[in-house]
Amino acid sequence: MEYFILSQKENIPNTIKLNLKPDSDYERRQIAEKKDAERIKDVSIVYVKDKKFSFYPDVIDIPTFLVSQKVKEVFTSYDFSIIIKCVILTGEASDTKKVYWMPLMDCIDCMAPETEYDKDGSLKKLVLKEAVIKNKKIFRVANLKECPVVINLDIAESLLRRFLSGIRLTKIEIKKG
Repeated sequence: MEYFILSQKENIPNTIKLNLKPDSDYERRQIAEKKDAERIKDVSIVYVKDKKFSFYPDVIDIPTFLVSQKVKEVFTSYDFSIIIKCVILTGEASDTKKVYWMPLMDCIDCMAPETEYDKDGSLKKLVLKEAVIKNKKIFRVANLKECPVVINLDIAESLLRRFLSGIRLTKIEIKKG
């Protein structure tokens, strides 16, 4: 099976930025996992730094991972165990309000020794162990500061058929055995 990192496309002009305080639960770890579901509210309001013609991508991954309604529908159709929390994004400079979703998924320790890092410790090349992943369709990779969201080929193709904007898919190398 093929796997991809799902992330926000960078360098798109006028992309909104979440206005989260450094002491908030969202920014503290940058990620939320299934085990955190009890402490995260079912509905949260987050202010965004916006402009009159701001761009709202279908995936936001900094400082936390949020997805649009279209992406949420794909996720929940492929993984019934995923927990979803609602996040309402409210523009500071405009009256814009958008509903986004925070998917809480499993975090799996599945990195292969061939994974490469830059000098600053950030991820350069991710290699995953197929035997640990098994048939998981969507998950986060544990023990990385980035903690990327990984999706299988079926989900990637389903997302691409929906003509989403502001997403990036990066193919991941899989180590057999």
